[in-house]
Amino acid sequence: MKNRVRNLTFALLLITLMLSITPIALAKTRQSHLVDFIYENQKANESFGISPQDTANAIEILDFYNAYLIEVLFEEIRSVGITGLKAYLQEQIRTMFETGEIDIYQIYYLLETLNMLESLETSLNSVLRDQIYTYINDTIQIGGGFSPTNISNAANMASTYYIYNIFTIIDEPVENETIHKTWVLSCNNTDGGYGGNQSLSSTLTTTYFAVNLFSELGSINDLANQTATLNYFKSHYIGDSNNLEHYGGYLPDLYAKTPLLSSTYLCVEGIRLIDETELNRVATSNWVLEHQSFLDGGFSDWNEDINQRLSSISTSYSAFKILQILGSLDLLNEDIFMVELNFLILIIVLTVIGVIVLVVYLILRRRRI
Repeated sequence: MKNRVRNLTFALLLITLMLSITPIALAKTRQSHLVDFIYENQKANESFGISPQDTANAIEILDFYNAYLIEVLFEEIRSVGITGLKAYLQEQIRTMFETGEIDIYQIYYLLETLNMLESLETSLNSVLRDQIYTYINDTIQIGGGFSPTNISNAANMASTYYIYNIFTIIDEPVENETIHKTWVLSCNNTDGGYGGNQSLSSTLTTTYFAVNLFSELGSINDLANQTATLNYFKSHYIGDSNNLEHYGGYLPDLYAKTPLLSSTYLCVEGIRLIDETELNRVATSNWVLEHQSFLDGGFSDWNEDINQRLSSISTSYSAFKILQILGSLDLLNEDIFMVELNFLILIIVLTVIGVIVLVVYLILRRRRI
């Protein structure tokens, strides 16, 4: 009898202990897990992540799901303080001009976020707007393109892309668009891609910028070689169905072995702009879904340095945009289990363990008496 009581006691303790150290698995839609992950990266100043780009990406996702003003999770009300966030964004721009440390790429994302929160006509201080316009107007190069600063004489593809889009956001026309289109064409290479300028090799990012600019400046048909550029994007595709881990993704460059969400987004969007029938919707959508983390609900790439996946707002945004482009966002309505540690339940379980141990101790002590 004594052995039976002892065995039962050990069994109860083991089961309870396993329950206490096992995180709680919750079934919610992929979309809900994604929105929760975004809010988990919200900061006290109402911004998100680690950069203005993260904030812009987060607001776009929340706005799409109407989870922007209020989100209720576990009786916790989550929201974006729009007034506070607008003030923070404007202060970031104002500080740049006061210190003279102007980053045109950050300004683009700060303006993009402000524009999503409310029309810039009402959300952007007129003094700041004039300062921005004067600054970017001074980056225009005589030979076409835009330089990254108002004291530089060298245009590059990245600054041309961002500054052209800033003109669009603040609703100002770009004069002599033909000159800028001619400059972009001059960056074309024989592989079908585009470099950062006339002397640089093609990269996925600069080729994406070039294609996007052509879609805004005129027509995709004006590309130097539309077929070659399409094939440049397609050459990054992992089409081997036996490669289960990578099938459907796009490599960041032709020497890489692992496709990334960011490079896949650039390729998918570039291909869509040229010929969307060339997209592999099912394979790529499935590849993206495999990158949603079961630990935090975000999307992640494999980090070889630390041998694990780490979710971020930027990778989650790339995943969101890929699915949106492919018309596959409905896949995020699927219910899945995510592992979450609920500290309230953990405390309850630990309390139960203590009670069980106390009861067993009293029983064994009474039997000895």
